[in-house]
Amino acid sequence: MDTPQIDDLLIWMGGVAAAILAVIAVMVLAKNWLLSDLRKSVEDMKSQLYRNGGTSLRDAIDRIEERQSLIAAEVRRVTERLDDHIKFHLEDK
Repeated sequence: MDTPQIDDLLIWMGGVAAAILAVIAVMVLAKNWLLSDLRKSVEDMKSQLYRNGGTSLRDAIDRIEERQSLIAAEVRRVTERLDDHIKFHLEDK
């Protein structure tokens, strides 16, 4: 192989190396962009797991649990009254 051929080969190899580095750089940038977007999404979801004064999912769950407890207590009270009412009528006969 003579000098012009070696020069052409080196130039071609340099071009290939530059193209590979460019592809790697684009892949790294894309990965970082996707990961930053993913991190933001995870942080947004994570923030819903803590109380913040009323607007998080945690606050909503707490309100639902409190209402459910109140409803369960009312159902027990009504059930007891109904049982007493039925007993009253059964004993009356």
